[in-house]
Amino acid sequence: MSRHLRYQSAAWATHLVTARCTQGYSLLRPSEEENALIAGCLARALELHRDEVRLHHYVIMSNHLHLILSSERAASKSRFMCHLSSNLARELCRVHQWRDHVWEGRYHSHELLDEESLVDAYLYLFKNSVKEGLVAHPRDWPGHHGWAQLCAGVGVEGAWVDRTGWHYAQQTRRGRSLTEEDFTRRIPVALSRPARWAGLSDEEYQARCVGWGEEATREALEERAAQRGRARDVGEGLSVLGARAVCEQPVFEPRASPRRPRTLCRARCSGVFVGYLRAYRAFREAFWEASRRLRAAVEARARVPDVRFPVEGVALYVGRAYT
Repeated sequence: MSRHLRYQSAAWATHLVTARCTQGYSLLRPSEEENALIAGCLARALELHRDEVRLHHYVIMSNHLHLILSSERAASKSRFMCHLSSNLARELCRVHQWRDHVWEGRYHSHELLDEESLVDAYLYLFKNSVKEGLVAHPRDWPGHHGWAQLCAGVGVEGAWVDRTGWHYAQQTRRGRSLTEEDFTRRIPVALSRPARWAGLSDEEYQARCVGWGEEATREALEERAAQRGRARDVGEGLSVLGARAVCEQPVFEPRASPRRPRTLCRARCSGVFVGYLRAYRAFREAFWEASRRLRAAVEARARVPDVRFPVEGVALYVGRAYT
């Protein structure tokens, strides 16, 4: 399956981002230690990129994660995800003593073009952990779920460990007496509301999130009941795995994830959707043409190639380096 170019239609556009663990392994499985480290990596990435990225909603499942965020530019989102995924990978490898890939390829992202698609994304994240039959309500999920902050108003902090500073400290006589705790900071995970709902008060925004959370939970339970051929009474006969069993699941048990077409964007309005596709295709053609001209300039050993990539474009050259 070919990859889409990273493209953003406007400044501070909102995206739904998904990253999956390799082979469906439960490398993100909830535990006290992992929850602190995962939240620390997320909070640190948001702290460093606070002028470029704003996080609105998130859920960390055992083998994948979802984020709803807005980015100033496509490159801003890429820098944020690079920092988050690389630091998460190092921490997860250390915890699980794993020496291979953590992520199944690069993260997937699609832009949410209208309010309806944004609400659908919120509902989808609220359904996570319930639609899989793991817990009966998002509040019961033992890992990180945006429901806690958005609906219950619970603050979430993570433990960020400056392992670089700790490593260099171990090279000195004084530093050998220090511990990991001396290089650990507690950083809160900062959430903000999307620009579309900037006019809402805190109480109104929380009330909407509570309503969406209950609606999503009810729909997820009804869907599970329908799949089992039962009546749509969601209060009867639906068992869940439970938080304790989730935390005891084996980490290195492969789980296949369904393969679906990767969409560029989501929109309820067909006109908005078609307009986005046209803009993306124009961007892609300009990008490919600039890449072709760059390759030609390198082959001709031109010192200053006269090439202009489109906004958000990155040079795409594979071959012998020219110095």
